[in-house]
Amino acid sequence: MQPSDSTLVRELYRKSARLRQFKASLDSFVQSMLDECEWGIIAAEGQGGLPLMTLRLQERIDLHDPFLVTLAEQAERYYGPIDFALFTWETSEPLRVLSKTLLDTKWRRRNH
Repeated sequence: MQPSDSTLVRELYRKSARLRQFKASLDSFVQSMLDECEWGIIAAEGQGGLPLMTLRLQERIDLHDPFLVTLAEQAERYYGPIDFALFTWETSEPLRVLSKTLLDTKWRRRNH
């Protein structure tokens, strides 16, 4: 193994551990929903340098989906504001949405 290979392996383990810690911080409902998705988080790749969470969902995207809203709420507690790139089987282009937007839809729904 080249010296740069071992650096890459250590970085991969570090990132994997960070994702496991994040997932462990979530409630069981969100954890089980993430088990059904492909997902990942890329530091500083979202809008304005925010973390970017990518999700490949099995169903059509619904911004009022309790899973997405709860995930946004819990991700903000862990990372602060976060950018989402939501993918589905319908298109290869993601729907980009900020966690604040998802939480705003929750607030508006509650007050109407």
